[in-house]
Amino acid sequence: MTELATLASESRGRAQGFWVPRFEITIDGVQLENAVLRDVTEVTYKDNIDQIDGFELVVGNWDSKRNRFKYMGSEGDEQSRNDTALRELETLFEPCQKRVTLKLGYASDLTEIMTGTFTTMEPTFSSGGPHTLAVRALNILHRLRRKKYDGHWPNSRISTVRDSDIAKSFEGLTDPEWRNSGQDARRIPMPIEIDTAARSREPQLVFVGQKNEYDIDFLWRRARVRSYVVEVRRPPNPWRPERDEEFLYFGPSTSQSGPIDYQLAWGSGLIDLKVTLTTATQVKKVTVKGWDRVRQRPIEVSVDRDAPELRGLNPGLSEIVSQCDPREERVVTQSIFTEDEARQLARDMLLGNARELVKVQGTTIGLPNLRAGSKIHLANIGGRLSGMYFVTETTHTFNQSGYITKFSARREDPDTGVRL
Repeated sequence: MTELATLASESRGRAQGFWVPRFEITIDGVQLENAVLRDVTEVTYKDNIDQIDGFELVVGNWDSKRNRFKYMGSEGDEQSRNDTALRELETLFEPCQKRVTLKLGYASDLTEIMTGTFTTMEPTFSSGGPHTLAVRALNILHRLRRKKYDGHWPNSRISTVRDSDIAKSFEGLTDPEWRNSGQDARRIPMPIEIDTAARSREPQLVFVGQKNEYDIDFLWRRARVRSYVVEVRRPPNPWRPERDEEFLYFGPSTSQSGPIDYQLAWGSGLIDLKVTLTTATQVKKVTVKGWDRVRQRPIEVSVDRDAPELRGLNPGLSEIVSQCDPREERVVTQSIFTEDEARQLARDMLLGNARELVKVQGTTIGLPNLRAGSKIHLANIGGRLSGMYFVTETTHTFNQSGYITKFSARREDPDTGVRL
């Protein structure tokens, strides 16, 4: 287990500024003016391992001095036509073209949370309350949904075809239509990193197809087959330490190269915590069926939870599953062409199912580095529930009440990523 960051150590690192939360938003490299910041009533950032992250900014939309809407709703009136400053406010949050960066933290110690573009403006006109404007921005990964593609693997670019190879191959793919458009011609405009140790355990694939899909959606689909995650990570990059840029990671959530870990204990750091332990969806055995094109015969491979590779998952809890008579079989029909591929898929599906046994939802003080993809250690909640958890979703909220972070996580044995 990597070294854990406690709230106490985090506080010391912020040099007495831990209780002074602050946010910063820059648009095309320029910070918001104080007059605009005073209009902000709430900032909410959300991320999820299966979705593109984004944030929402809520601002007051009424100018009481001029008796008009400030950011949206009065465009084109006489005041706007005669005042350049008013027109600049009315176009400040316009979607698509502007690059926006959100930072959260305390005092002068701010962490960059996301860089993206505005995509949505949502004004609310109310007769009984304040007029507001909600502005939403999505991560730059949103740009990966510019165009849908077809593709197939293997091809001449890859000598041995595994899912990690497929993900890595996107690093070199370009779209000729973008080369002269002023945009990044790469279909995925950032480095792509994989876990080489996990790759060595993946089965070789005979054929994988991409049919009229966005690249990011295709990678998420392949990740779900392997019980992997696809997420943007920030420097330092353990694979390329000389590079100081964010990268797309494709691999197991339990990779030892994951982001900062936190130790959160009930009674010390956690504001609230809800734990859900359910055996209703647990599966004891998975059977994968396919067709062997070479030998011209059907493939049927079964793997159960007692397999040596799957023992030790969530210690102290697996016994509950066996005692509760979980479902004996889940048959999966996919494009499977070899027994090794079928066996690995069955193992991966059992592994993903086992990770759904225990889930938690919690709230802590605002921690900018607590993000989807983080690993946290929960303590003081009993021997069976205390341990390592993988964060699947976070919501960071900054408003007049302060800065808090809500998170959802699933229980994962810390050695799981090494066993398979």
